[in-house]
Amino acid sequence: MVMRVLPYDDDLIARQPNVTEYELDRSNYGLIRFKDKQDPSNGWAFPFVTGHKYKIHWAYTGVDF
Repeated sequence: MVMRVLPYDDDLIARQPNVTEYELDRSNYGLIRFKDKQDPSNGWAFPFVTGHKYKIHWAYTGVDF
């Protein structure tokens, strides 16, 4: 499974001439690949920088948050 992470700070979005094009451009996203859930105790964690906003999208499931 892949999770896509898009930087979404207010000042970054304000600089975009078209926010929809920014969101649709997949080169703006970072990718986080997860291992299979065969052993939950052998999972991965990843850091986020506090004080910033992100748009997170589960790439193949359609779930956004």
